[in-house]
Amino acid sequence: MSMLELVESDKEISILGEYQAAELMMLEANLSKCLNSLDTAKDLNLTSLKGSDSGLIALLLFYQRFANKKHWQVNLINASAGVKGLIELSQLNDFFTLVDDK
Repeated sequence: MSMLELVESDKEISILGEYQAAELMMLEANLSKCLNSLDTAKDLNLTSLKGSDSGLIALLLFYQRFANKKHWQVNLINASAGVKGLIELSQLNDFFTLVDDK
C-alpha cells in the first residue's frame, strides 16, 4: 500500500498514489497546509491518483471552495472515470471544471 502524496509545482498540485479512506484526514491536512501557502491559483492534477470514494469528492469540494473564495479558476486534471462518476452522481458537474490530457 502506497501513501498518498501531494506534489506542488509551478502551475499545479498533484495527488499521487493509491487512495485509501484511512488516509483522508492526513491528505486533507496536507492539502490545507499547501493551499494556505498559495498566492496564485493552481490546478489539481489527479493523473496519478488511483481509487476514489465520497470522501475524496469531499476533499475535492474543499479544494474548489477554497479556490472559489479566492475567485480563482482551477481545473481538475485527468480525473479518473470513478471520480467523474462520483461527481456526476453527486450532481456536482457544474461545480468542477474537469480537464483531460493537460
